[in-house]
Amino acid sequence: MEIPYIVNARKDTGLNNSKIAIWLFLASEVMLFGGLFSSYIFLRIYADYPWPERALPVLPGLVNTFILIASSVTVVFAWASLKLLQWRKFVGYMSFTLVCAVVFMVLKGFEYNAKLHHQSIQYNDWTSIEGHTHYDENKKADNYYTINATSVAFDLGSYYEPYLDTIIDSIGNSKVTAKSSIVINDFDGDKVMRIPLVKQGEGINLEGDDEGSLRYILELAKESFIESRRHNEQVRESALRKAWANVKGNDDFRFNAVDELTQYDKAKKEAATEEAAAIVESGVYGTIVPNAGALEVVVDGAEIKITPSWGKMSVAKQGEKSMLKLKDQTVIRGIAGDSGISIDVDAVDHRHLVMKARDRNYSQEKIDEMIEDWYKSLGDSKGAEKLREHWVSHKKWRELWATYLKDEYGPNEDGEPKRVPTDVEWYRVTWKHMVAYEQISRDKDIELSLDTVKQFTPGMVAGFVGANHGKYNPVGDDGKVKESERHFPVIHVAREDIRFESVFSPKMNNYYAIYFTVTGLHGLHVIGGALVLGYYLFFGYGMYKENPEWLANRVEVGGLFWHFVDLVWIFVFPIFYLM
Repeated sequence: MEIPYIVNARKDTGLNNSKIAIWLFLASEVMLFGGLFSSYIFLRIYADYPWPERALPVLPGLVNTFILIASSVTVVFAWASLKLLQWRKFVGYMSFTLVCAVVFMVLKGFEYNAKLHHQSIQYNDWTSIEGHTHYDENKKADNYYTINATSVAFDLGSYYEPYLDTIIDSIGNSKVTAKSSIVINDFDGDKVMRIPLVKQGEGINLEGDDEGSLRYILELAKESFIESRRHNEQVRESALRKAWANVKGNDDFRFNAVDELTQYDKAKKEAATEEAAAIVESGVYGTIVPNAGALEVVVDGAEIKITPSWGKMSVAKQGEKSMLKLKDQTVIRGIAGDSGISIDVDAVDHRHLVMKARDRNYSQEKIDEMIEDWYKSLGDSKGAEKLREHWVSHKKWRELWATYLKDEYGPNEDGEPKRVPTDVEWYRVTWKHMVAYEQISRDKDIELSLDTVKQFTPGMVAGFVGANHGKYNPVGDDGKVKESERHFPVIHVAREDIRFESVFSPKMNNYYAIYFTVTGLHGLHVIGGALVLGYYLFFGYGMYKENPEWLANRVEVGGLFWHFVDLVWIFVFPIFYLM
């Protein structure tokens, strides 16, 4: 049976099947993105932290806006070419549209990569710093919990192989012994034999998985743990079933006191529980075998480094006794090592500190004192001294900026300035500020002013996707930053001073959670739309030869979806990039 109105439109609606379907689909898409944009607005209005303002680099978003607009134009030209039976023009316009889609996603990839490699650290006093962390020998961000282990306890029911591999690699050649004798249960029918594997204090080999190695012992102990737990549960279950049967049957009139009670009554439950315990003790269904759920080894102070996303450290202060519990329930005990983070700082933000202080009705003098105390707490390192210099420069700049705004816009009816610096301008030192302040400080003949700060402030191209560490913290042939050309100071933040740390990912805050959700979904729509349009380009010639109007209708439907993708970005760009 031939389906009607695939090519030709219905007389009553003037639409064919595909166009009706795409409009219904786009209606659902409007509800999806409308809900996301509404969520963004409400979360921003009621945010309990300083909402990021103009936190994204504008230039890649602006370029992507023009790219999508251009692609929307060319997809219309491609459709018009089909209507005019001009196949080669269709190929050219559609190819340009697909190139625009690829360039759009490449730029988003650069932007995402910059965000996911940009670190933020919030101090206990709510001050935040941003920058790039240093990298270890494996070229991973040097951000670890470090503990000098004295013992490691593995949960036999849940230990995770990658965690185990990391622990073994970290221990290396350190001495490892069994904290207590390790004995497993071996089941042979109804018989249970206790087989010793390792004696207390006996050394354990870490290399390989041969007999006697830690991996081999863990595997045997895990199998024994699971089989023993299954056996013990069967014994308890059989005993409990028998106990309830006895209580309900009231054998030997032992349960007269609860004879009239239901199974949900407390007295009957207690009677059944006592009866089950007696049946278990009698051993009629087997004996309960001893079954340790963990295997603990003693370690000779080996330094173990664990990624923070793998677990939680009880005490992070270096030199204190601590316990590191991983998500697989492995527990590492020992002395906390240096778990701090070394970071090239490209922004300092005091707005959250100020918000908390205002909530407590602190005076402006108290707030200024708290900020100064934070800079004093950084210590005497070269990087800390440079941050203090930048703050002095920023205080001078913001006073000049406040004077400029007052002179430019004049006073209001009450004699107060119509425009004053925002909290972002007043309490946030950006990477562009740091570059300008550093350039000015290097030339003693240049005085800090609004003009000189503007002169040395990097443009949008220099910071295409964010702070340009490659240009302003250049690396020499030895792989180290050239100190004479360093613009972003390096400091080491002790782990106990950190309230919260994260790269600029959805974990960071609500702003980035919605940013990645909306732009990620939009990116999937770009990919999906490009695949459909690409199909018409590469596999549509047969359809074109059979009936050009058929392909034109399909391209029109694909174009409507592509226009919707463009329209969503028209909302995304100002909301996330400009506001």
